[in-house]
Amino acid sequence: MVQRLQATDSPDIFLEAPPAPRHRFRSFIFAALFLVVLAWAFQGAKIRVGELLEGIPQIAQTLARMLPPDFSKLTDANYYYFPEELSWRELLLPVPLPETTARIKQRWWNNIFPQTVVGATLETVQMALAGTFTALIVAFPLGFLAARNTTPHPLVYHSVRTVLNLLRTVPDLALGLLFVAAVGLGAFAGTLALAIHTATVLGKLLSESVENIDEGVVEAIRATGAGYTQILSFAVLPQILPDLISFTLYRLETNIRAASVLGLIGAGGIGYLMNTSFRTFQYQEAAAIVLVLIALVMLVDYLSSRLRTLVV
Repeated sequence: MVQRLQATDSPDIFLEAPPAPRHRFRSFIFAALFLVVLAWAFQGAKIRVGELLEGIPQIAQTLARMLPPDFSKLTDANYYYFPEELSWRELLLPVPLPETTARIKQRWWNNIFPQTVVGATLETVQMALAGTFTALIVAFPLGFLAARNTTPHPLVYHSVRTVLNLLRTVPDLALGLLFVAAVGLGAFAGTLALAIHTATVLGKLLSESVENIDEGVVEAIRATGAGYTQILSFAVLPQILPDLISFTLYRLETNIRAASVLGLIGAGGIGYLMNTSFRTFQYQEAAAIVLVLIALVMLVDYLSSRLRTLVV
C-alpha cells in the first residue's frame, strides 16, 4: 500500500505505509474459543429451557400453596410456650430467682425461645455479629502479615498467604458440618464456621488494601525514626481504615445470609425453622419465615449503608 504525502515547500514524496495490524484473526480465534467454552459450560450445567418451561406450572402451584403467608407462629403467644412459673419481669430481667425457677428460665431461653421465629431471627443476628467480630480480631493482624510491604519476613508472608488461600477454599457449609460434628447442633457451630470463613476473606482483602497504600506516607513516618508498630499505627492504619470498615460491614451483611443457610444443616438460626417448615409441607408458615428473613436482610443492608456513609 502506497500513501502519498505532499508538503507545501517540497516535491511530492511517496512513502510506504506500515501494514495494518493483524489482530482480526487473533480476535476471531479468542471469540471462537470463548463460544466453545461457554457451550461446554451450558452443556455441563444441564441447561434445559424446555424442562424449565414445563416446570413453570409446578412452580406456580408451590407458590400458590405458600399464599397467604401464615404469621401465626410469629404473633401467637401460644407458640412461645411461656413458663407459667415465671412472670414477665422474672423472665426478661436478670433478677435473682430460686434454683428451680432459674433452671426453668434458663431452659426456656436456651431450648424453647430459639425454636420460635423471633428467637431464631435474633439468633441469626447474634451469629452474624459474633462471627464477624471474631473474624475481624483474627484478620486484622493477618492482613499486615500477608502484605508484601508490611510483613516482617518473606517466609511469614508466604506462610500466611498459603493458609488464607487454603482455608478460603473451604465452603462455610463444609465448615459448619465439621463444627456440628465437633460441638453439636446449635448456634455455636454456625458461629465458628462464619468466623473462620470470614477471617480468611477479610485477611485477604485487608492485605490487598495494605499493599495499595501510599508508600510516601510510610517513608515520611520512617524518616522520623518510628518503629514497626508506630509505622503501622500512624502510616498504614489511617489509610486502610475506610476499607477496613467497609469490608467488615459488607461481611456482616453476607454473614446474615450465610447464617440463614447454615441453619439448614442444624447450625442454628432461622434457616433451621425454614427447613423444618418446608420438609413438613407447611408452605404458608415457610412463606412467613422467608418474608421475615427478607425483611431482616433489607434492614441490615440499610443500617450498614447508613453506618458506612457516617464513618467512611
